[in-house]
Amino acid sequence: MKGQLLFLFTEVLKAASGHLWRFCLWALTLVLVLAAGTALLLLPAGGEGSRPVTRAYLLATLSRELSEQDIDELAWRLWEQDGVEQVSFRFPGEEEPAAVQDRTLVVLLTDPALRSQVQEKLASEAGILDVRYLERTVKPPPHLPSVARILALVGLVLGLALALFLGRWAMGRLAQSWNEELNLLRASGLPESTLRLPFLALGAFVGLVGALVYVGLLWGALSWAQGEQVVRQAVPLLFSCGPLATALGLLAGILLGVVGGMLGYPPRTDHS
Repeated sequence: MKGQLLFLFTEVLKAASGHLWRFCLWALTLVLVLAAGTALLLLPAGGEGSRPVTRAYLLATLSRELSEQDIDELAWRLWEQDGVEQVSFRFPGEEEPAAVQDRTLVVLLTDPALRSQVQEKLASEAGILDVRYLERTVKPPPHLPSVARILALVGLVLGLALALFLGRWAMGRLAQSWNEELNLLRASGLPESTLRLPFLALGAFVGLVGALVYVGLLWGALSWAQGEQVVRQAVPLLFSCGPLATALGLLAGILLGVVGGMLGYPPRTDHS
């Protein structure tokens, strides 16, 4: 039985080599389907982005006499103060949120209106040489509009329809070119289930090829996007989807290929 299947699959592959461009076109369509499906899952719901917000900071310049432990204790005391959202340390030369020339504690306020009470607390602490106030207008992370998800959905639906059509078409043309051999095998008594297997296997192979191209493009996009802050903010799920998207892409590609093979397998026309 295994020998029969291997022989049949080899012969089907030989016949398929004459229709290579059709199968390549089908595989590329499967890539588009998988990409559209991934985009639909990863794109945020979207909508209009929030308006820019103003963030208020107090920059406290530290004395060189303060030890690291003294700075840690000071930071914790400040963090417990009402009106303080975050406290972080900056070395000389750092420029976020503003350039500093000495060791500095950056105190992020929950509300600019609370500046006075927090600044008084800072001024009362030993080891603080100077306190500067800074306001920055921060633009929220960009939100992709909901139309992007609609386009991804449309692309997925159209891509699926096209992929199934191309799968049936490519397999149908293959069956036509292999029609005489297929009829001889039927006449020899081979069951339809056995004859159908090489077509399904070929469909699975085409689906695997498409899925591998998709996986390559996915990881290429992930590698490129690592240094793109805008992409990281706009599509945050992209950077954690790699392994799962790879597994699902391979599975979905093979399944779609098998379905194409099923649709393209020619029904028996002889009613004798």
